[in-house]
Amino acid sequence: MNVKSIFIVWHHFSLRAESIAAELGGEVSYQYEAAIKGLWLLPLRYLIQGWKTWRFLQRERPEIVLVQSPPIIAALVIAIWCQLRGKMTSSGRQASYIIDAHTATFHHKDWRWALPLVRFLARRAVITLVTDEAALNMLRSWQARGIFLVNGLPTLSPPTGLIGSEGKERVAVISVFSDNEPIEEVFGAARLLPQVTFYLTGDPKRPPSKLLALKPDNVVLTGFLRGGDYSGLLKNVHGLVVLTKEPNDLSCAAYEALVMAKPVVASNGPEMRRFYTQGFIFVNNTPESIADGIKQMLNEQGRLTQEVIAMRSVLEAKRQPNFEKFISLLQ
Repeated sequence: MNVKSIFIVWHHFSLRAESIAAELGGEVSYQYEAAIKGLWLLPLRYLIQGWKTWRFLQRERPEIVLVQSPPIIAALVIAIWCQLRGKMTSSGRQASYIIDAHTATFHHKDWRWALPLVRFLARRAVITLVTDEAALNMLRSWQARGIFLVNGLPTLSPPTGLIGSEGKERVAVISVFSDNEPIEEVFGAARLLPQVTFYLTGDPKRPPSKLLALKPDNVVLTGFLRGGDYSGLLKNVHGLVVLTKEPNDLSCAAYEALVMAKPVVASNGPEMRRFYTQGFIFVNNTPESIADGIKQMLNEQGRLTQEVIAMRSVLEAKRQPNFEKFISLLQ
């Protein structure tokens, strides 16, 4: 693509942003002040990230700015920059922005207050990319342009290390310790399956200590993994567990499972069930249902693995028309 694009992310990492930026021939800029922690310091963090984002855009002069939401405040900063300074791009073309709106933008309780702002910004964006049909319907009701664009298959780092290789039966529970993940229920499932080793990802400093006190011995906290360590974990286990309390969520870990050819136990949400029709076992977020799903996945690993491999071509076929429509808007 001949248009200079930059993907702005106010977080420490986004595999979706990396994948889309690579497809566009652009780059990702992470504007995230990890050292500024605590809810009461959030306004200060947003202020600093906004200032650094503005300076970065002034220096780079992109024609298209993609921005991940949440936080929607990042999109607000970029919309203002495009309006006030966006005429000064390297080509002289007016800069414009695209919102990559993740499920939480529309459905998470922490961001409900911002929906009027989302509506305002989405109606002025080139397009808003969404990852669930409910969000797309909301955009249509606002008369805002939207495309349901699922993740492309990511390019993962070559697997390294032995994380995930201990234990006769092994699963990786992909987590960031968000409050919409049923971690306590996972611990309950682990107690029902003492013969299975659960490798739980995510920064263990995030959850409350009283939750971690419930962790059984067969749950291993891996910490936050990146690069070869993360893909090594996916390679070394027999399957993935991807759980959420958000019914409209399409988890990024599901795409990684397709790349690594690993079967998945997933929460029984309508979006996941509608999209992933092979190689996935859907469960309720209860210890008993999660445990039953993991047992079935381990017992039927061979068949499910072949189904996951088949799902790769299904994903690409479903995604390609919407991706081509998205590209046409950028030219």
